[in-house]
Parts: sequence; C-alpha cells; structure tokens
Amino acid sequence: MPTYTSASLPTVKSYDVSKYVLEPLFMGQDYMSYMDVMPNVSGTIVVDKFKAIGGITNAFASGAFSGESGEIGDTITITPVRREAEIAFAGDSLYNKIKGQLMRGGHDFDNVEGTVVKNILLEMIGQGVKSDFNKHLWLSDASGSGAFGDFDGLFDAAFAVSANKLNRGTLATEQPTDAALVAGRGLDILKGLYDAASPELLEAGNHVYIVSGDVADDYMATNLESSSFAAAGYGAMVNGVQQLTYRGIPIIVRRDWDVAVAANVANINGASNAAETHRAMLTTKDAFVVATDFSENSVEQWYSNDNKEYRFRVAYSIGCALKDAKLAVYYTPDNMA
Repeated sequence: MPTYTSASLPTVKSYDVSKYVLEPLFMGQDYMSYMDVMPNVSGTIVVDKFKAIGGITNAFASGAFSGESGEIGDTITITPVRREAEIAFAGDSLYNKIKGQLMRGGHDFDNVEGTVVKNILLEMIGQGVKSDFNKHLWLSDASGSGAFGDFDGLFDAAFAVSANKLNRGTLATEQPTDAALVAGRGLDILKGLYDAASPELLEAGNHVYIVSGDVADDYMATNLESSSFAAAGYGAMVNGVQQLTYRGIPIIVRRDWDVAVAANVANINGASNAAETHRAMLTTKDAFVVATDFSENSVEQWYSNDNKEYRFRVAYSIGCALKDAKLAVYYTPDNMA
C-alpha cells in the first residue's frame, strides 16, 4: 500500500510562488493599480520626497535679497512586517478538493506533466492568502491585537499623517451611532469626501473612491435607481451600472470590508459596533506606497505523518504609507484613535 510523503506533492519553486500567490496580491487587483508598489524592500526603507514650494515670490528689490528659508525635503519611513499564512489539508480529503477544483476550472485531464495539481493547490492557497491580505492591508491597526494588529493598514496610514477625515457626525446629515448605514448617507459620504479633499488632491487627477459594499449599494439604490430622470433611473435598475462613478471618479467596491468589520470590529480602528461596516476613501494614483520583498517571500509544503495532513505555509512581508497627507481623505463611522 502506498505511503503519503512530501514527495507526493509537486515541487513548489520561487516562480510558482510569484505567479500564483504574490503577483495576484501585489499586481493583479483593481485597487493595487492605484498603489505605488515597491517589490524589493528588505528591512526599513526611507523614501525621500519634496514638499510643495510656495510663498517665495516678493516685490522687486534693487539691492541684495535674502532667499526664503525652509526645508523643502521630507521623508517617509516604511518597515514591512513579516506575515505567515498556514493551511492544512487532511490526507484523505485533499484529493476531493483537487477534483472539485478540476471540474470547476475545466482543466485538461490529459495533462501528463502533472503540473495542474500544483496549480490547483497554489490557487487554493492563493485565494485564502488574498482574502486575508485585502482585509489586513486596509484595516490593520498596529495598536490592535490578533491578525489585524501587527502593522498599520491603509486607513491607519492616512490617520497617522493627519489626512483629512469625516465621521458619522460630520456628514451633511448625521449617521446614527452604532447603526447600519441609513438610506441616503452613501451619497453624503461620497460628496463629503470630495468636499473635504485638499486642492492638491483635486488637482492631482487619476482619482479613485474605494468604498465598502453598503456605501456602494446605498448610492446605487437611493441615488441612481431612484433618479428623478425616469429613463436613467429605470435603466440603472434594470441593466445595472458597469462602473459606479461619482463626479466621473471611478468607485472600487470592497465588500470584504463589510464582512471583516462585522466579524472583527473590536480590532479595527474607526468603528465600535458590528453594524458600522460603512467606510470609504478618496485618493489618487500612487499616493500610497505598498512595500514588500519578493525575494524573501516563500511557500513551504510538507506532509505531517503524525497528523496525516498536507501542510502549507506562505510567508510574505508587507508595509504601507501615505506619501502626503493632502493626497487622501477618508470616512469612518467613529473617529480613529
């Protein structure tokens, strides 16, 4: 009778890790196209930048003049943290998982190379890692605890540099405390973010809204499907909207925020009740830096004889920062602290 060992699994190489796990995380997602991804950051990196220069023009003087003083340089420090994702498949059930993925994906059963098994395993692992990555990159808070507590995510990065912000009490119509989003507040959030944006952000171009699912759904149902322009409202209700926009700015919807906040509200900054899943951000392309180190990211695999399980471990590094406080504005139900 055959014995399961680690040799029963296809070999995973660095190319496979990049193709099936890392590139889909850092390069293959809709919102990541708006991030400045630094792929080879080992340890702490200090990014230099120039501050805006202004107030240096004066009336003509026939004599000598004194140049305006002031430091025009600034720096951003990013220290990526090491993260691990682990998963175990019982030896007697792994085959059924692979078979299900084969049937769902329509793969070639005559592939004599056997690489399709490796692809499926890495795709399954990658799906789990991607789900966690998206939640943690946006919602993590270094002052928190658990899986959301080892680094500051993008919302906390904006908070750390004192970017402009909104909360439920500063909307045009106040959102109730500890409550799900009230109808009509979705538009209030989008408009409020635009109105609170700095002139530098509005002039930057390449804008994008990133919003939770409840904000997008309320905006769609309350303001687009119920449009006073009957034909437009009916068309939106029947045919949907291929790309939600507000004032021509694309809206990226992150429904995973709704689920993550509801399940982990005690560890997420800016909310105090599981019903407060609504949050949003307006920013511009390359305003945020997301740093990792592809050369140090890895996947391990082995068979645990004592537990009769195939085990996998994915490790990667991640860190982020907002380049300038003027390049983002965000909404959370409660003030971040």
